Amino acid sequence: MEQQLKDKWVVPELVGQALATVLMLVSLHWFVFLLNLPVAAWNMYRVWKVPMGNMGVFDPTEIHNRGQLKSHMKESMIKLGFHLLCFFIYLYSMILALIND
Repeated sequence: MEQQLKDKWVVPELVGQALATVLMLVSLHWFVFLLNLPVAAWNMYRVWKVPMGNMGVFDPTEIHNRGQLKSHMKESMIKLGFHLLCFFIYLYSMILALIND
């Protein structure tokens, strides 16, 4: 686990996604919890499956040597779309809660 701590943004992303998922479970928002669960599980899987010699999840030498740049860019675009979708779901939920009060 020491190796992964070199990634500046991976650990905060993992903690934030896990925290959001747990908070949705505690507040009984089942749809949003089920929406966040696969992303939180993927983040945990990605961090724990880093090979021992790598600098972290996004090891620059491994990305270029194995041609992983395209797969990392694809993963980033999927996560961007997911976070954009979540933003609008949360915004809609907030507006709906404000209107109903």
